[in-house]
Amino acid sequence: MSEPSLRISYQGRGGEFFVLLIKNFFLVLITLGVYNFWARVNAQRYMFEHATLAGGRFGWHATGKERFIAFLKAVLIFAAILGINALLAKISRYLSLVLPIAIIVLLPAIIVAMYRFRLSRASFNQVRFRFTGRAGNLAALTLRGAMLTVITFGFYAPWLAIQVRQYLYRHTAIGNSSFDYDGVGGDLFWIYFKGIMLTTVTFGIWQSWFTAEVANYHTNHTIFQGQRLRGDVDGADVFVTNFVGKLLIFVTLGIYAPWWMINLQRVMLQGISLTSMPDFSQMKGMPDADANALAEGLADAANLLDNIADFLT
Repeated sequence: MSEPSLRISYQGRGGEFFVLLIKNFFLVLITLGVYNFWARVNAQRYMFEHATLAGGRFGWHATGKERFIAFLKAVLIFAAILGINALLAKISRYLSLVLPIAIIVLLPAIIVAMYRFRLSRASFNQVRFRFTGRAGNLAALTLRGAMLTVITFGFYAPWLAIQVRQYLYRHTAIGNSSFDYDGVGGDLFWIYFKGIMLTTVTFGIWQSWFTAEVANYHTNHTIFQGQRLRGDVDGADVFVTNFVGKLLIFVTLGIYAPWWMINLQRVMLQGISLTSMPDFSQMKGMPDADANALAEGLADAANLLDNIADFLT
């Protein structure tokens, strides 16, 4: 019996995904958009469950029901907040600033809650991912980083991106097996500088190699169970997949889109591999019972309000 592959294998098929998307489309149409929450869960589950690594399969365990209920709760929360803000605005125009300030202050908490929920619904080898970070720590990190980014006219952004990723990864685990990340802001700065310059002078052609280099950098600086991951996504593969895919999407009036999405997922995932077999005995299930979909619901509700505002204006 052959050894399990240390490279991610992706077995998704464009035809299967096309059928799933068509089914989702009609059910969303029939239910006047309500089925959208189940549709997105179904699409995410398909993407997860067709990826395997070292003999273990990835999984996605979110449900449309919990996403829908979270959305309804978020709508009520937004309605209450907007109502209170309207009352405050009548008292004083300065009090109308309470809502935007509150959103800025609460944003790190919302991001942490979303990240925590998504990890809690993902699994590898039937063991759930989990996140143990705290919103306050991320808020302090992002506030400091945002101020430095503004002061440096954006140049600090790569260092901030590295710090955020490092914080998130160092508080991420599969069961009780943790991740780590040791990227360097200066390295990422030059990758972005070179990538933006070459993408500009090549009229966008270099974008595929830029995407691959960024993905490989983050993978090569990710550590799991003390072993470094390896990233070798080929920019040429990304370019061909995108070029052919978008051309066929245009020719087929959009029908080819599911095949393009699956092929791109395959190219990006199969460029990730382990350097040694993981110790499955260390991956003991530690589910996060407190993770919930409310933050996802807030994002969905905010997106709905934004679309309504765009329509009215």
